[in-house]
Amino acid sequence: MVDQPELSHKRAYTRIGLYRGNIVAIKLLHKRSIDITRNIRKELKQIREARHENLIPFIGACVDHGNLCVLTAYCARGSLEDVLANKDLHLDNMFVSSLVSDILKGMIYLHDSDIVSHGNFRSSNCLVDSRWVLQITDFGLHEFKAGQEEPDHEQKELRRQLWRAPELLRSPNPPPQGTQKGDVYSFGIVLYEIMGRNGPWGPVDISHEEIVERVRNLVDGRIFRPPTECLGIADYILRCMKSCWDEDPEQRPDIRYVRVKLKEMQAGLKPNIFDNMLAIMEKYAYNLEGLVQERTNQLMEEKKKTEALLHRMLPKTVAEALKRGDPVEAESFDCVTIYFSDIVGFTELSAISTPLQVVDLLNDLYTCCDSIISNYDVYKVETIGDAYMVVSGLPLRNGNRHAGEIASMALHLLKRIKRFEIRHQTGEQLRLRIGIHSGQCVAGVVGLKMPRYCLFGDTVNTASRMESSGEAFRIHISEATRNLLDLLGGYYCEERGLTPIKGKGEMWTYWLVGEDPACRLARLRGQTISSLVGNFSSDRFTGPETPDLLRHPTSTNILTTGDSTSESKAEIIHQLHIRAMKSYSKQQEVFPGLTASSSMLRIPSCGRNIANNCGRSHRSAPTITFQESPAALPGNYV
Repeated sequence: MVDQPELSHKRAYTRIGLYRGNIVAIKLLHKRSIDITRNIRKELKQIREARHENLIPFIGACVDHGNLCVLTAYCARGSLEDVLANKDLHLDNMFVSSLVSDILKGMIYLHDSDIVSHGNFRSSNCLVDSRWVLQITDFGLHEFKAGQEEPDHEQKELRRQLWRAPELLRSPNPPPQGTQKGDVYSFGIVLYEIMGRNGPWGPVDISHEEIVERVRNLVDGRIFRPPTECLGIADYILRCMKSCWDEDPEQRPDIRYVRVKLKEMQAGLKPNIFDNMLAIMEKYAYNLEGLVQERTNQLMEEKKKTEALLHRMLPKTVAEALKRGDPVEAESFDCVTIYFSDIVGFTELSAISTPLQVVDLLNDLYTCCDSIISNYDVYKVETIGDAYMVVSGLPLRNGNRHAGEIASMALHLLKRIKRFEIRHQTGEQLRLRIGIHSGQCVAGVVGLKMPRYCLFGDTVNTASRMESSGEAFRIHISEATRNLLDLLGGYYCEERGLTPIKGKGEMWTYWLVGEDPACRLARLRGQTISSLVGNFSSDRFTGPETPDLLRHPTSTNILTTGDSTSESKAEIIHQLHIRAMKSYSKQQEVFPGLTASSSMLRIPSCGRNIANNCGRSHRSAPTITFQESPAALPGNYV
């Protein structure tokens, strides 16, 4: 015996069980024992003999001490009240006509039988089976059910009175089996409920107690009934409805005459009951298909939202693997670039701000940063307080482009943060400090309940040290990152010198101060360098240190001067061509979309190991002595 939820938004429950292989509904009686008197035997015989397609079949009753219950046939679609409350279910005229017709046929049979009347007729006592046939239940057995001690009896009884006739409400001792005229009144309320699909009293905004009180006592001498202006139904239905709930019981029609009055409703029904059932089932199937499609679309939208949220928490490739149920093992990456940043003076700023102001500040800051990093091939690892960690080169490897992606992103963030406004500190400026390092690391998913994609290795620690040993509004990079930027070209670095790094001793570090956007575009679009050389000029750099760079050129800004002669440009192109060929043979690295042919050039690495005749120290930015070209300069370069 189990509790089965009915098809209702209210999640009502029906206790069901198996009897001789059939599912039956079980209604428990809230009393310990019962004496089987002659009247009770008579009631059981009457309900046993009441057989009609629109009356619920009575299976039997259990009279064991402490386990009193009544067994009836089980209706899978729940009660009429549940069906009407289901807004997803479209009830057209055929459905409504069939339901009303089933009620009338069942009530006519009941009034003509020895049971005489129902006494407790309401929408929750009209059950709908799997074939959409309505069957009336909870009739008869009044003495058998008497004397129960129901939980919440007062509230349940108050709700039952919403369908009860006024003369029965006024009677000090109403008959438990009710009256036929009282059933007609109850039918009028149920008919209103079917037509309006807004409860037994529609949009009346008063309590159940007040409704019952007004019906019973005729407040101010006026009859109180459900409002009919909102129904929009045919006049003959409205007239029949009002006649059913007439204040004078003698003026109400009997149930047979009600059927005559509503005969016009059955115009669309077929004379054969099986044809009606088939038509109703077809309409229900069509309605169900539309409902399933609507729910499927809603499910797909929610799935997209869930996947988007998952992809924000984990890299896409990792998220897809987890969705497939594949194990995500830790993976080692030979070279990635890691970015750390924090806010200088954040502790002092937090001390003079409320917690909500700090949350708003960080939310504004990270929203700004997130909108910027979406333009680059990077992955945001995490944020801890004011610390912001980003990586490029994993989980999808991108050659050596990771250093350029992080460098360009850092310059973009630094430029934007100078215009960032603190809502609660007008005029104050956030002082962002950035550190970048490149090297080997291991990445993997940690945890089950809240999985996180974490990075491990000395590269992470070094990148963090680059940030903590840096300065506000500056991008502190390691020598490894600087060498990768040399290979990519177009980035402008300033030597910081030997810098004490906690846990590392002294390291040679640099400031990243700008880039030439044309070089980044060349990498992204796969353009030839010949279309870019000759357009280089001092006003195309980004970063605040451009003038110094022009006066003291470093290895990464060898193509700088805007006033070069055609001869000097040609010589520079010639030398770059030679280095591109050498670099290609050593590292096999070219721009995406470029080949190693003599007509294509790669932005060279102008590192310290380049042969030169200058007397500068090995830590200084080199000057280049152009050598004799072994090959003629292609004619399309100049």
